[in-house]
Amino acid sequence: MTKKDIRAQIITDWNHFNCKFLPDEKVMVSKTISKSGHNESKRLQSFAGQVGRVFAASTTDGKHMRGWGRQWTKYYVEFSNGEVGGFDSLNLNQI
Repeated sequence: MTKKDIRAQIITDWNHFNCKFLPDEKVMVSKTISKSGHNESKRLQSFAGQVGRVFAASTTDGKHMRGWGRQWTKYYVEFSNGEVGGFDSLNLNQI
């Protein structure tokens, strides 16, 4: 999957004080992503332990980072090979 394959409404420029991650921040996908209690795809599980760069986050309206009724924010991470994955914030760690 590449950036152009994302079908969700995303925002690529934000600076909200409640955000776990900001644009261009380096993150590592949790090594325990398959045990997080969520049904993550095998593809996303294959990124466990890999480091990438946050470039986007999902939004409910495509304009605002935070919204009512959202428990987790999905951050989109680009890896060195150009592949992209969308991960719930609980499956990412700051490095």
